[in-house]
This record gives sequence, C-alpha cells and structure tokens, in this order.
Amino acid sequence: MVPRARREGLLALFLALALWHSAVNPLLESSDERWHVGVIVHLVRTGSLPVQIPGQETLWRQEGSQPPLYYMLLAALTRILGLPLDDFEAIYHPNPHAAPGDASRIANRNLALHGPWEAFPWRGSVLTLHIWRSVSALLAALTVLATVQAIALLFPQRARLALGSGLLVAANPMFIFISASINNDNLAHAMTALALWLLALRLRHGFSAWRVAGLGLVLGAAALAKLSGLVLWPVTVFFLLGVARRERRWAHGLLEIATTFSLATAVCGWWFARNWLLYRDLTGLSVMLEIAGRRSATWADLVGEFEGFRRSFWGVFGGMNVLMPSWTYLALDLWTILTVIGLIAGVGARARNALRVHRWGEEWAIGGWLLAYVALLFAAFLRWTSQTMASQGRLMFPAIGPIALGLWAGWEGIVSMMGRACRWLIPLPGVFLGSLALWAPLLWIAPAYRPPSLPLPKIPPHRLEATFGDTFRLWGYEVHPLTLTPGETMELTLYLEALRTPIRDWSLFVHLVDEAGIILTQEDRYPRQGLVRATTLQPGERWAEIIRLRVPDTAIAPTRLSFIVGFYDRRTWERMPTRGSEGIPSGNHLQFGDLALHARPGAYPNPVSYRFGGQIELVGFEIAPRRVRPGEAVRLILYWRALRSVEHDYTVFTHILEPPQTLWGQEDRPPTPPTSRWQAGTVYRESYTLRVKPETPPGFYEIEIGLYRPETGERLRLADGRDFLIIGRIRVEP
Repeated sequence: MVPRARREGLLALFLALALWHSAVNPLLESSDERWHVGVIVHLVRTGSLPVQIPGQETLWRQEGSQPPLYYMLLAALTRILGLPLDDFEAIYHPNPHAAPGDASRIANRNLALHGPWEAFPWRGSVLTLHIWRSVSALLAALTVLATVQAIALLFPQRARLALGSGLLVAANPMFIFISASINNDNLAHAMTALALWLLALRLRHGFSAWRVAGLGLVLGAAALAKLSGLVLWPVTVFFLLGVARRERRWAHGLLEIATTFSLATAVCGWWFARNWLLYRDLTGLSVMLEIAGRRSATWADLVGEFEGFRRSFWGVFGGMNVLMPSWTYLALDLWTILTVIGLIAGVGARARNALRVHRWGEEWAIGGWLLAYVALLFAAFLRWTSQTMASQGRLMFPAIGPIALGLWAGWEGIVSMMGRACRWLIPLPGVFLGSLALWAPLLWIAPAYRPPSLPLPKIPPHRLEATFGDTFRLWGYEVHPLTLTPGETMELTLYLEALRTPIRDWSLFVHLVDEAGIILTQEDRYPRQGLVRATTLQPGERWAEIIRLRVPDTAIAPTRLSFIVGFYDRRTWERMPTRGSEGIPSGNHLQFGDLALHARPGAYPNPVSYRFGGQIELVGFEIAPRRVRPGEAVRLILYWRALRSVEHDYTVFTHILEPPQTLWGQEDRPPTPPTSRWQAGTVYRESYTLRVKPETPPGFYEIEIGLYRPETGERLRLADGRDFLIIGRIRVEP
C-alpha cells in the first residue's frame, strides 16, 4: 500500500496547485464555466432545472442539457450556507466578441470582462463563485485519492505504480485547471474514480452489502453527473462477472449485478425519464446538439484535430485559446512516445514469460479490463466529437487514472532499460508537469487577461487627427507590412485616446477592404484588446490597439487595400459620428491607409489550391463584376484540375449566399465534359452566370461553390471537413 504520509503529501500538493489556479485564473474564463455557473444560478433562484428550448438565449446554453447532480449539489450548498448571489448580474459581463478555441488571436481571448470587483478580499457573488471552485477542487482531490487507492489494491505487488500514477494525475496542468473551475466534469471524475476504488475493494476484500450499495449509488451518481459516467456501467458488469467466475458463484454474482444496477437506476433514472417526457430523447443529447451546433465530421476531420486533442490533455487554458509554449507540448509528445515504447516492451516481456510458464495471472485480466474502459470511453468521445466540436483531450479525464497508470508503467519500463544508474529519472515527469502547473498561472494564463503595456510614440509613423463623437480620438497608426499576397497576415496598431469617460459600451470595428469596397476580413472588439468595457476608460487615457488581420486565400488580386475604422453600440447597432483631420464630418466611420495586395504566382487567375474529396482541385477563379444591382448578373469562372480519375459525374453548385442559408442567386450544372471523363492532371475552365434576384436587398453577399452527386445529393468535402467553399464577396447596391 502507499504510505500514508506520501499519499497525504500528494493530496496537499494537488490542492495547493488547484487553489493557486483558482485564485489566479479570472472567473468565468475556464472552458464553459460561465454556462455551468448559469445552471447553478438558475437552480438557486428558481429551485427548478432548466428546460432547453433551441434558439432561446439563456445563461446556461447547452449546459442546461447536462445531468444535474453537480449543479444540484452546489445549489443546495449555496442555499444552506446562504451564499450571496444578489449582485450576480453586476459581476457577470460576457465578452460579446470572444473568440474561444482560437489561440492565434491577440485579442478577444477573454470570455468575460473583468474589473476591480474580482479583487481580493472577495465579496458577494465573487466570493460564492470562488467557494464553488473550491468545492470542485475538493471533488478533484477525491479523484486523486481514489485513483491512488484503486491502483494500490489492483496491483498490490507494485506499490510504486499507485503513487506514480497519482502523481501524473495530480500534476497534470489541464486536470488542475479544470479542477479549479466550476465544471460538472469534477463530480463525474470523482464518481468514476470512486467506482474503480470500490471495484478494487470488491476484488481484494470480497463481497459486502455496503460495497454493493456504495457501488450502486456511485454508478448512479456518475451517470447523474455527466453522461460519460454511463461508460463505466458495461465495464462494471464485465468486472463483476469476472469476479463471479473467479469465485465460482454465478448466481450470487448475477444477484450482485442486479442489485448494484437497480440502485444505480434508482439514483439517476428520473433524469432520463424527464428527458423522455420533455424531448422524447432519454439522454437529452438531441436538444443539446441543436443548441451547441451539429456537425458530421469525417475520419479525416478527426485526424486533423488530433493535435488539439493531444495538447488539451496536458494544458490548453481559458476558452481553449491560451497555450503553453510549443516546446512543452513537444517534450510531452516525446515523453509519451517513450512511455508507449516502454509499455509495449514491458507487456511483451511479461507475455513471453507467461507463455513460457503457461500462466497469465490476474494482472493480465485487470490490465485488459482497464484498457477496455479507456477504449470504450475513447469510442464514446469519438462519437460525440463527430457530432459537435468537442475535440478536447480533457474529455478523457474520466479514465485519467487508468491512462496515468499506463503512462507511468511505460516510463518505469524505459528507465529500467537504461540501468540502475538512471533510476533518478523516475520522478522527472511528475516534476516537469508540476512545474508547468505551478508556473502556468503566472506565465501564460494571467498575461492573457492583461492589456499589453506598449510604449506610446510621441509621433506615430502615420499621424491622424480623427475623432469619434466626443468620446474617442485616433491620433495615429502603424501598419506592416505594406505589401501582401492572399493568405498573408498584417498587423495594424491604432493609437487611441479617450476624450471623456464613455457612457455606453462602445465596440471598435476594423474592416480591411479592397478597391471595390468589399470587406475582405474584419475584427470587432471592446477596447484594450477586448479586455475592458469602454465605460471604464478615464479621460485622457491613451493606449495602443493591436489588430492582426489575415487576408483570405481567396482575396482577388492585384488590388489596393485600406482600413475602415469606427465605433458602434452592439445593443442598438448605432455607429458613432466621425470627423476627419480638419474636423470635417466623414459619416460613421474613418477610411485610411494604402496597402498593395499582389497576386500569388500561378498559371491561373487568383491561384488557389482547394481539394474536394481528394479528387478535384480548384486551382483558380475569377469573379466580375463585384459591385452589382438587383437583377444584374455576376460572371464566375472556375479552373478545375482532376487529381485522378473521377468515378462519378458531379454537378457544380454556385450560389450568391446570405449566411447562413439564404440564396439570392445560383447556377447548378455539371461541367462539360462530365467529371467522369476528366483526365488526371488536366485543367478545365468552367464559366457560370449568377443572376442577382430583383428583390435582393443592398448589402454584402458571399459566393459559395462546391460539387455534389445529383442522384444522392452527397457533396465532396474539403480537407477541413467543409462541403462548400466561400471564394469571395460581392456588393449589391441599391
């Protein structure tokens, strides 16, 4: 068994790191934390669970479809202790321009807006939320404890496995980050780890009524905490059947299984019945998908998302948009490869020994059972992320104990191959992970929510004297590079000043436009990189606003580019009036700058490379004119290359699209010759005429293209999983 002092030391280390993360990471900045909070607030105030209605804006979004035990626990604690929530609306300020999941952004990484109300000592709702986070940390500590105890019981002859596996769990930066947040994952992790501990006790210490009752209650609680808890149910059945076989008490084993799952169903069955009554869906996943957003990912899509999955097992913070340095992931990847090699070598050596003595032993059955649990959980994860964007490694944390066990066993195997002189390397992974977890709040998390303190030039490279209303002044800007090609990124720095404290929460917008006045790309944000509300700015306050814009691959070149800048109120869409350098009114925006966009080299106009289904490649295109009136036509020329022999005859669709699905013009027809007669390597030029409907309102519209089989409607997909391509915009004028 693991010595008590070491076990307690491990728990103390974990709790210290979790509370450190909880204190430093701003509230509502963990993955989906703001929506988990919304469910609890609703429960506290109404005493009832949310009813999900797709299309209705709520505090809880898709999380209202989650099993409710975690939320009920915190709501009950809040009511019993009388924790304050009266000022919740005063501290809850979601960032309407947030860009979760995009770590390349330098602005809008914050999911919420923060202010002095979050400073220590905590009061009101801020204090309540920190208490909720502390409860999550305690639940996660139970996960660590149960993991150590379960592995120690399952592998009593290898005591170091339990402590090493527990160390990998307790020091994992991502596990600590989620544990220090308000998230139902924490109860689900604790219940699955506790169930593994109870099963290990059943294996080693035999049958007892309290273990049966405890296992049933814990399995029910796991399912009532998160649907991933159900994955443990079939695995538990096989475990108990294996125990019955070993004890040669089949009737007793079947009765034990029936009792266990009767109790589990009694705990959580009402939730599934409620889902059926409300949504005609036992799990409630259908309505959850409607709210979160559906997709139909291919295997190619999932493989392309593996890097994000891998990284977010170890540490991707914030709204999945705050990364550690790339070298940390490289080091962890290399270490993981080593552990897999060590694990395979160790399993191979033990298998050869078992074959030699014709005795496999109990460890094989236990290892296979744990591997089956991890595999089943991974299969469930793949099923889920194929239906909605959820490719996060942390979703494997219900099995973090067995995963850590495999990693640690593999690492011990590698070190043993190196010889006794290298035994000092054994604790190195835990030290490395613990160091990352310790420094992550200071080095990567906290800086993501601080405005950059750039030195302001006395004379900017490009001077401007423009004002927006009587509130903001733009006194200069800087931009580089001045020459671009499609697909490249430029950086614009605006030097701004608050003339007075705004009385409304104005948003800044920046558009990059071409000579035709078409918006190529844009960014909207609150001031100071999206981190503060305009109403908190002080008169005379100056700052540098950094905007990074990427020119789309499909931008039509050559052309000249310029910027359109202004402020608007997101609640009313009203823009601020603008005055230029001489105080002359310039409408509701300011246009400036002159950049050159050159065409990329290539044999065809606007050369691109988009491969549909690995069979057909778009290598160039033309769109003219790009400013039209209702009833006029847009001519579209597409240059297609056959990458190989195409089996089917595909039809090309070309749409004038108002996102998400409104069509204001289209032409669908098969190419000439048909695609089944195309020769590999040959380029085919196809022309299409898209007439704008006479009733089309003025505005900007997208040109959407793709290919489909007319007999089935099946579309060819791009490498990123999309079954369409936006190749540009047009402007419909009055």
